[in-house]
Amino acid sequence: MLVSIEPKTDGQANDLCVAPWLQTLIESARRGESIIEPLQQIVRSMGFGSFLYAVGTSKDLHHDERFYVWTTVPTAWVAEYDRNSYIEIDPRVSYGWSTWPTPLIWDRRIAAGDPTVKAFLARAAKYGVGSGLAIYLRDGGNKIMFGLNRSQRLLRSRDHETITALTPRVMYLGTVLHAVFMANVIEKGIPPLQQGSPLSARERQCLQLAARGMVGPEIGHKLEITERTVNFHFSNIISKLGVLNRHEAIAMGVAHGLIQVDPRATPLIPLHPSRIRDAQLKRWENLRRRRASRQDPKAQSPRGAP
Repeated sequence: MLVSIEPKTDGQANDLCVAPWLQTLIESARRGESIIEPLQQIVRSMGFGSFLYAVGTSKDLHHDERFYVWTTVPTAWVAEYDRNSYIEIDPRVSYGWSTWPTPLIWDRRIAAGDPTVKAFLARAAKYGVGSGLAIYLRDGGNKIMFGLNRSQRLLRSRDHETITALTPRVMYLGTVLHAVFMANVIEKGIPPLQQGSPLSARERQCLQLAARGMVGPEIGHKLEITERTVNFHFSNIISKLGVLNRHEAIAMGVAHGLIQVDPRATPLIPLHPSRIRDAQLKRWENLRRRRASRQDPKAQSPRGAP
């Protein structure tokens, strides 16, 4: 399942110069304490019940994107969201992840008559996520969404005006939280807490198709989802399996029996099924040795590494 992670502060908040209304949060960070309670107090003072911070880390030559979530919504909702792959239909995600849009004030009307989205919003509302505000940030190649949630499902005009007036403050809060998260989680190489959690049915589907040689657009077409959503699933797969990229995810999936590779559907590895797993494991081990050799100049690169 997808699990929330909270950054453990270690005093680096001393470098942050923030507005007075964030002082209690920063003081907790400076003392190395959890910032959840002071943060929740700030969220409640704005008229919201919970928050969600999500970041997809940028890709590079050797690493695919990883996905981190930090939230105070009920853990039961986080588990259901992950298990049912709600990311495919969450309108906050489809609105803001691929571009850099304006803040989104939403309620049940965002479904716009779509019965699937309507059903999703009804489930979310049972966990106190009935409406809210979502802002979107970019930090290099990192994509960030910061959302505040209310339980009420229909916002009145006065509610819209109140949330609109709060939007600059929420954007500022999101920027500060992102700085804290980057310094205390991402830059320290702390893995997402969902590492080791089981793959959802949709994630196994994506991994199985990738093992057959399909790439993002082809997988999206096969499953009738967007390529962006496919990438989301692989971000979560990589985080759960604790690997660096899709190739290692396929190798681990085969090694642990999460997926099956049919030689008739995988022409690039025309081996007997009992040997496919050995070939994938050997390739995965070679990748790890190559990475270790780059860190140790005295080490020699293994022969046969891809």
